[in-house]
Amino acid sequence: MYFNIKYMKQVLTILMCISCLTTMGLAQSDDLITDDGEEIVTEDVQPEELEEGSTYNMWSDPLYYQFDKMMPELATSIGRLDTRISTVAVTELVFSPSLDESFRKVAAAKLYGQLLMENPKLKLIKCDECNMIRSEIKNGILTVSRGLASKDDRKKLANKIGVQGFMSAMVIEDERQLTIVVNVYDAEEGRIILSDVITGVPVPETSYWNFYMGRMALPVKLINPQETVEHSALYAGVEYSKRFAESWILATNFAYFMDNNSKLENKITLEGWFSFDGAAGYEFSFMNNDVAFAVMLGIGQFISAQFNFSIYYKVGLKTSINKMLTFNIYSLMFNATNLEAPDSSGNAPELTGSAQTITFGFQF
Repeated sequence: MYFNIKYMKQVLTILMCISCLTTMGLAQSDDLITDDGEEIVTEDVQPEELEEGSTYNMWSDPLYYQFDKMMPELATSIGRLDTRISTVAVTELVFSPSLDESFRKVAAAKLYGQLLMENPKLKLIKCDECNMIRSEIKNGILTVSRGLASKDDRKKLANKIGVQGFMSAMVIEDERQLTIVVNVYDAEEGRIILSDVITGVPVPETSYWNFYMGRMALPVKLINPQETVEHSALYAGVEYSKRFAESWILATNFAYFMDNNSKLENKITLEGWFSFDGAAGYEFSFMNNDVAFAVMLGIGQFISAQFNFSIYYKVGLKTSINKMLTFNIYSLMFNATNLEAPDSSGNAPELTGSAQTITFGFQF
């Protein structure tokens, strides 16, 4: 019986040793962090270096593009610690639930890489132990706590991993806008020595539908009297636009126009018909992209026998407010054409070859 008990104790001791060694091996397999704290050494990871399917750019992931633009400002903010502390333990980096896992991985690598690249004197220590869950039974009461519950715990851990302060960061996403909140406090007293909020500028949508309505003005050269008058037509249409670079836009329009000048003395009437065109433009945006002006240039065609199916060139300005309301003004240029068959003298009312459109719209 004594031999069996002794043998069982040896077996249990060996199993416990194997379990401990396995746990330590798994803990050390994480090349970024250990429970004791390990210095973060990371390169400035670029999106294209990641595996296929996680590639990020402005159009495949506008949030990452926005996040990347925020990094220099964040690095400058953290750089103010240079005169106070140089070794910081990162306690946590929290992301909004709406941000997917692939974005979090890329953003975390970029954040650490940018901070280290812009602040070469700064040492970042990733601290898992800072957020460990601890339990204690005292006087029959079980107390569960997380993180550094007391000043003594904070000092003890700071001495253990060799840091002067602790840093926490949070990346928040709300309606396509990112905000980074960062707090740094010293290890001795827990005094906050840096607190900053970095707000990003949302990237404009990559595509829009714009429904608009307004007026088309057409100069018409009359026979009798021989003068040029402005003819008016109602003008309504739909535009689909696609952004193919940060400030460059492609758009296509399909519109309907109808006569709005039935009381003219010469009784000239425009047939209600259609036009379509394509255009490219360069956009200037202000106030976090809430106000934008796009200079547009394009080519199109009137689908109308009365207009002799003329090809026209268009140039103008598109204004959008709050990414929703639009105001558009364009000038159309085309070959002059008769509106009616010539009379016996060979004269006929004609379009002089130019038109202007002014419209208001709603885009989404």
